[in-house]
Amino acid sequence: MNTAKKVLALVLVLMMAVTAFACGPKTEAPAAESSTAQDKPAENPAAENPADKTEDASTATEEQAAEQPAASLVVRDTSDYVNMSMDELYEEAKKEVAAGHQFVVYSETGSTAKSVSKFQEAYPEIVVECTKLKTNAIAEKIKLEYEGNPYCDLVITSDGSGAIYEEWYTKGYTIAYYPASIEADLNPEYTPYGLPITLEADIWFYNTKAFPDGAPINNWWDAVEMDENGNSKFTIISHEASNLNMASTLSNLVKNADMLEAAYKEKYGKDIEYTYPEDSGVEPNNAGYEWLYRFLQCDHRVTNDSDEILETVDASTAEAPILGYGSGIKLGDALELGRNVDYITTLSQFNGFARAKFVLICTKTDNPAAARLFALYSLGGEDGQGAGYDAYVNRMGSYPTRASRDASAFNPKYSFEDLRLLPTDLEFVNYNYLDVQDFWNYYADVFKK
Repeated sequence: MNTAKKVLALVLVLMMAVTAFACGPKTEAPAAESSTAQDKPAENPAAENPADKTEDASTATEEQAAEQPAASLVVRDTSDYVNMSMDELYEEAKKEVAAGHQFVVYSETGSTAKSVSKFQEAYPEIVVECTKLKTNAIAEKIKLEYEGNPYCDLVITSDGSGAIYEEWYTKGYTIAYYPASIEADLNPEYTPYGLPITLEADIWFYNTKAFPDGAPINNWWDAVEMDENGNSKFTIISHEASNLNMASTLSNLVKNADMLEAAYKEKYGKDIEYTYPEDSGVEPNNAGYEWLYRFLQCDHRVTNDSDEILETVDASTAEAPILGYGSGIKLGDALELGRNVDYITTLSQFNGFARAKFVLICTKTDNPAAARLFALYSLGGEDGQGAGYDAYVNRMGSYPTRASRDASAFNPKYSFEDLRLLPTDLEFVNYNYLDVQDFWNYYADVFKK
């Protein structure tokens, strides 16, 4: 499955390993004198003349390079704006306003509109046009605008398939702005993919009324176990693999197969026995695919509605238990509705995966200062405590990417560390999610009940 894509991906990785960090710094004059995006050069440091490679990089052998992690595809913003204070950015942004420029934001989350209101109170001279769109729609618009008439200046979105990370930087659509005043405060596990603004969990849920003493499972393999009569011990409700967040989870299970193998041995006291066919078109003897193969034989339901996952878990009983897997951001809403649900945080090895939202600056923006000011404001400003961050992190299930921002008041039961999540590997997901989807579609039909 997906052979052509994997070949292309390998070529890309080899090319990027040589060139990704060879670009020298670019100095961008902090003024917006042109009235249209087409009149000024795109903000793409990757297009600059590369500096000399370091001695270590030029002398590394192929064997040594193969042992190193793949170079990030991110194109960093190296303009003068990176070192500017918010006051300095505001002065430059006012020049952009005076030139007649309109500042435009595309976002997948309604939280951005709330943050925009606070931003305009703080910076009344900058009028923000904020449009909420689904990620796929944002991706299509950004591509078309880059190739035609630039309009958007800044994007806030998650990256379910890794396609944004894999394509937007290399094709010149966006750059990653890391403000010098806050970069050291950002969670380093997620900055290789861009400027992360929040973290959310993809995680298991159970019914607390049916199981008052705690979650009925403590291992990923418990969820897909059959009884002595070949019946599922649990019904599972989740999104299907066509949902990119679910495809991301399954791809990350494939990546972390060694941890699933360890969990299996912990549960059964023996090495895992692989039962999915060797000719299935995917990597053989991978515990991630084995888990999915067993999952598809279990009683499971799929939904397109994240809220329905928790509603269904709440309606289940100890006699007919249902587990849910989905977005952790939904827990707060469910509890407000009186639902008897909670995260499962006691699974062997790990409980789920962390998913980040990113802030990306469009390279053809004609509001470079306003875009950076808005990005920095949205992450709480220089000290991380600003009102612009409230809309994103002042809710249960959403965690700040800045160490200085305390989210415990809105997540009193679970800190981010308590959730024991693995970070999402966007590069791996992008190279593998189509295989995961094909595997799901084929065997879901084979085991269709």
